[in-house]
Amino acid sequence: MDSFWAKKDDKSGQLKWISLSDHLKDTCEVAKKLWDLWLDEGQRAMIIRSISPSSEELARATLIFLAATHDEGKASPAFQAMGFFHRPSDIDQALVDRLEREGYIDLSHLYLSEPHKVHHSEAGQVLLLEMGIGEDLALIVGGHHGRPSNHIEPSLINSYSANFYQEENEKSVIHQRWKRAQEKIIEEALRTSGFSSIQDLPTVDVRGQVLLSGLVIMADWIASNEEYFPLYPFDDKEAPDGETRRSRGFEKWASNQSRWRAEKFGDLVSLYQSRFGFAPRKAQEEMNRVIDQIQEPGILIFEAPMGMGKTEASLIACEQIAAKTHASGLFFGLPTQATSNGIYPRIKAWMDKLDPDNQFFPRLQHGKAALNPLYDRVSHGIDIDGEGSIPTNQWFSGRKTASLDSFVIGTVDQLLLLALKQKHLALRHLGMSKKVVIVDEVHAYDAYMNQYLATALRWLAFYGIPVILLSATLPIETRNQLLAAYLSGKGCRRREIKGMFRPDLEEAYPLLTYSDGKELHYFADFSPDTANNKRVDMRKLDEEDLMELLEDCLATEGVAGVVVNTVKRAQQFAQECIERFSSDQVLLLHSAFIASDRAKKENQLLSMLQRGGDRPKGMIVIGSQVIEQSLDIDLDSLFTDLAPMDLLIQRIGRLHRHKETKRPKKYEKAICYVMGSNDQLDFEPGSSAVYGDYLLGQTLYYLPDQLSMPEDISPLVQKVYGEIALFTDEERQEKHKEARTRYEEKKNQKKARAENFLLGRPQRMKTIEGWLANSPAIDSEERGYAQVRDSDERVEVIALQRKQGGYGFFEGEEDLSGQIGDNKVAQDIAKHTITLPNALSRPYIIDRTIDELEQFTLENLPDWQESSWLKGALGIIFDEGGWFELFNFRLHYDSTFGLTLERMEDGKI
Repeated sequence: MDSFWAKKDDKSGQLKWISLSDHLKDTCEVAKKLWDLWLDEGQRAMIIRSISPSSEELARATLIFLAATHDEGKASPAFQAMGFFHRPSDIDQALVDRLEREGYIDLSHLYLSEPHKVHHSEAGQVLLLEMGIGEDLALIVGGHHGRPSNHIEPSLINSYSANFYQEENEKSVIHQRWKRAQEKIIEEALRTSGFSSIQDLPTVDVRGQVLLSGLVIMADWIASNEEYFPLYPFDDKEAPDGETRRSRGFEKWASNQSRWRAEKFGDLVSLYQSRFGFAPRKAQEEMNRVIDQIQEPGILIFEAPMGMGKTEASLIACEQIAAKTHASGLFFGLPTQATSNGIYPRIKAWMDKLDPDNQFFPRLQHGKAALNPLYDRVSHGIDIDGEGSIPTNQWFSGRKTASLDSFVIGTVDQLLLLALKQKHLALRHLGMSKKVVIVDEVHAYDAYMNQYLATALRWLAFYGIPVILLSATLPIETRNQLLAAYLSGKGCRRREIKGMFRPDLEEAYPLLTYSDGKELHYFADFSPDTANNKRVDMRKLDEEDLMELLEDCLATEGVAGVVVNTVKRAQQFAQECIERFSSDQVLLLHSAFIASDRAKKENQLLSMLQRGGDRPKGMIVIGSQVIEQSLDIDLDSLFTDLAPMDLLIQRIGRLHRHKETKRPKKYEKAICYVMGSNDQLDFEPGSSAVYGDYLLGQTLYYLPDQLSMPEDISPLVQKVYGEIALFTDEERQEKHKEARTRYEEKKNQKKARAENFLLGRPQRMKTIEGWLANSPAIDSEERGYAQVRDSDERVEVIALQRKQGGYGFFEGEEDLSGQIGDNKVAQDIAKHTITLPNALSRPYIIDRTIDELEQFTLENLPDWQESSWLKGALGIIFDEGGWFELFNFRLHYDSTFGLTLERMEDGKI
């Protein structure tokens, strides 16, 4: 076994390798350390419960046995005779020669008709089954490269006997030699793990199979990383000191890691003061008091008004629940990259105060995380404002390892991907198993995403992972769907779950709904928070009257917000306002700005309109839906397109948000003007395309003359999503019914599409065989995000402008084309991304768009391929006037209006 190779290399002309024996020992040692030092008490308990007979000693031993056998399939002629795929190498022949000297004769002349038919991971699974090891354990070995088998019969060993034994004749010496080597690996694994025979191995249920799969993959990856476990020179005659090497290897990997151990606390007021610098509000205190009484935390849904402090309450709840469940981390998910970036400093500040003896690293996980300035400094250990640097482990920065870190803040996609059939999914499940999961703005997810969210909740419940969901406005149907998904994961039956719902509390608000074990409870007895009460007059507005009202607002030094449903409408309104008033009095914000420009605009907006900001005297803020998501800004008056009631209320949450703001006398009363409220149900085309006519019609019907917050929030949302409007005349009613039919059909279509790649229900599985069957072809994180969001692939580019014969940023005159070798310059360039309009990303045109841009990038930006920040990115260089032509389209960009698109006909606009 010492002559079998596990890994080999010939880089820099030096032949290197590591034996199969040493690699299995390395992986074993890492697995032991992961069990003892990386897993938290809650994770170990999950695995222990999955083992039968159940004991910690047996669970640990089972992991060690799996680590010691995971590469069993490499002890085969098909693998040992395998050379480098793309080129011959001296080390290939040297290793075969060594084996031939050990008695594996004629290996260099071996010809296999289908040498790659059985991957070594599957070969390992078959060999374990052949030796009498149960399918539950064999599947873990077979899936250690990320995908458990769909169906493998032990008879595969007969179909490809030469792949396993070199010769098909069972009585031949060489056949027996290979078989004996394979048996020795099993014998050594049993001895190392403390089992006396195969019969002593326990059985493992699906929960344990997934988590142990994740641990075996993790241990294998660490043991295969040459930074921690380097290969040996092939001609090194001295045997390495294996124990020292393994100890040092793991210590190097584990450096810069601290484990959080949440502790129970007594005084809630003191805790809020120490964490946030203020005492808890009454609702926060009541919520956290209820959570303190939960014996077996499960799912918790907190519905409360905007600005009530749900984020802080949920972080304290995380501490409470972690102390009960022994979780050692947090996942905090939000709808967008922008909202994730916005919450990151707040969660980091909370983490900084968790433990006076340890600092914890908050990982930001989304596609643009590396371009977040604060995260970039924190992740590279740069001292922040004299507070000292946070130790970080760069191993967790990988695309598939980031979710294994303890504290992760990111887009909700990271959670939804738990439900998507995707290679190495066990790693995501393992990573989430050490955390308390918090998801904010749950109302922001459509029927398609909710299918993935419900499936993810079902699996989280199956493991016993606690979840906190936050929302200001949540329809009853959605709330019950999410509760039912979690409780079914706990083993509750549909009829039981339905009987737990409380119709009498469906419209209670604020509302805390939570499970304790397999029981569901409601808490609605929150003390009135009159400090946050407000009444908003709701007035329908003809669009042609908008400019006059905005002019009046500016004249009285008020701050007006105009929120519309499409980027195009936002740009049109901004153009009109700038022409009529002044560009200094208008700020436009939407998703079609270069990322760096959008960040500047958001910061500018916050600096003026957040609590304590430098408030301008007269301002018009125009934006699309980005304004309704987590921006803490305060408006004197609000003009908004008609939108579904829950989103409309989110927008109203920016109106008179801060009680202490001094307003012009005319705007002491909160007024929301609603545009597009067409009584004939003929809605603005863009709004109709985004939201559909049914929800717009429902909202129009139930739109009140005056909105009392918070007491009207839940009743209005529940009516819009629950009770079909009854218009007085037959024509409108029939039109509305047709819209409802289209709405239901579209919702059902979304659910059906989501079903294609959703994981199955855990209770219906006996093993992980076929767990990822029929998974989509996903080769990037971005494609995974697109899959769980039901979105077409979007084309993202880096947008630059011609400067002095080269190129640079729109906001400056410097030519950066000769500075790509400077990492800082390349990183700054990489921040200037923008997503192209949908018209260039339709399925029938996206390939041409990408092909044209790839060609442009190779011809005009060839040195980007040498930069780690820019390699593989697509680039556009706009001319001095901000124009760029792309086959039949002209793109235009400026920092005031953002990106616009014009179609050309026969080369003309």
